[in-house]
Amino acid sequence: MKENDIRPNELRKELDKLQTNDIKKILKYKKKFLEVNCPACANGQRDYCFRKKGFDFVRCKKCDTLFVSPRPTEDILNNYYCLSEHIKFFNDKIYKLSEEARKNNIFKPRVKKVIEFCDKFKVNNNTIIDIGAGFGSFGELMRKAKKFEKVIVVEPSKYLAETCRKKKLCTIERSIEKVRDIKANVITCFELIEHLFEPKKFLDSCYNILDKNGLLILTTVNIEGFDLLVLKKKSDNVLAPNHLNYFNIDSLEMLLTKCKFKILQIETPREIRC
Repeated sequence: MKENDIRPNELRKELDKLQTNDIKKILKYKKKFLEVNCPACANGQRDYCFRKKGFDFVRCKKCDTLFVSPRPTEDILNNYYCLSEHIKFFNDKIYKLSEEARKNNIFKPRVKKVIEFCDKFKVNNNTIIDIGAGFGSFGELMRKAKKFEKVIVVEPSKYLAETCRKKKLCTIERSIEKVRDIKANVITCFELIEHLFEPKKFLDSCYNILDKNGLLILTTVNIEGFDLLVLKKKSDNVLAPNHLNYFNIDSLEMLLTKCKFKILQIETPREIRC
């Protein structure tokens, strides 16, 4: 799969322009940004690494997590995602042109992998919740797979939540930290934790929602991945405020353990840990 399959060249310039404008808008609130400790281990000691498009990136001296500090508050971030023009453009234009490619190359393999994990670890198949559902493609395909009795998606962005509803998905239009009185056998969150102001708060909420023997399946950027090791700040993946946290395998495992999760399996392109 090539990038043009999911981000058509003819629309990429407009997307970049809108994203740059969104970043300028959020930087107007920079005086309200907050200094934070390491999102993985909470250590307060860090080394300054670089500045990119107005955001400072630092690295934890203890666990080598790269993160943005100071960073926008939760309220500023929520407003950014709810009203972002580049997200609306992606939803209205780019996604429609790339939906089939995304389904075939990204989401169908994910559904297959999630079902394999559920069978391997013998979880109940009552309810699965996909957090940060985006355009709802994973939820739609998971529903068609008929593995679970109930498929719920969580998506705070009003533009993306509306797209999920058009797919007739049970949609919650707020952050999972604000959701109450709901339980899940499985929670999935793909490329989400790197966006969050406070990942530990998010994971604590997931833990409280999961059944005792429930399964959390998440994916995220690995700061020690080959592309990021080579490109560093030049990588398109290194961009705030969309991405604030860049964990490595060990620091993510440290954070999950702190949130009471038992690590069953970790995979990267180069290795599998069980």
